[in-house]
Amino acid sequence: MDLECQLESFLRLHPDIRKEKNGFCCKYSSKTVQLPSAFSEDLSRFLGIVHGDGNMSQGRICITDKCKDYHLRVLHPLFKNLFGIKPNLFEDRNRNTFYTHLKNKIIYNYLVDVLAIPKGSVRRGLLLAPFILEMNVGLRAAYVAGLFDSESCVSKRQTDISFATTNKEIFSFVKDFLEENHIRCSEYIKNRRKNKEYELHIYGKGNSADFVKLIPMLHPAKLDRLRYYPYSLETLVVPAVNDVD
Repeated sequence: MDLECQLESFLRLHPDIRKEKNGFCCKYSSKTVQLPSAFSEDLSRFLGIVHGDGNMSQGRICITDKCKDYHLRVLHPLFKNLFGIKPNLFEDRNRNTFYTHLKNKIIYNYLVDVLAIPKGSVRRGLLLAPFILEMNVGLRAAYVAGLFDSESCVSKRQTDISFATTNKEIFSFVKDFLEENHIRCSEYIKNRRKNKEYELHIYGKGNSADFVKLIPMLHPAKLDRLRYYPYSLETLVVPAVNDVD
């Protein structure tokens, strides 16, 4: 997909959005924002994160995770790099979790209209857009890394990196991509919820080492667990907290 052409079509459909020297603005949004006109690893990762555990409703973009460092070190710099804006961070003590939250209609409409992200619980209504299947290996790896940052578990007890989703299309895409790149994975289908849950498990020292080389995960807590695995992960560096003000 030519993202630049899609962005131009999007602007024609939304004449209230004005393109200015420093970005895009409109009368119902006081902040000037950036809108990506080309695919990058950051944008692919962002798509994976939102597809994994995002929620889109009433102009709001919300991503949930229990790890505060993940929000500050990964999600907030990602929003800043892609859209030129800093999201908010909320803590829900009752649920022991944090929310990265942004209300911006320009970015929201861009994600829905240009990148085909469904409204509501993203994973529930998601059909993978053809442009994801057409990405090169590096961009697809970044997309899968975003999914694993959102929806994976790194075991403390054994060499096991697992991924679970209720979306069969995402499951099939991840499985096919890993197998195409010679990463062996075991699959399980479980009836834990109203919908079936699809799981992939990556076992073994060499196999998990190959996975880590291919999939550039950034979730700080998961990287910390990977460092206890029986191979060197010196190339994995947990990103520092960036100044995104």
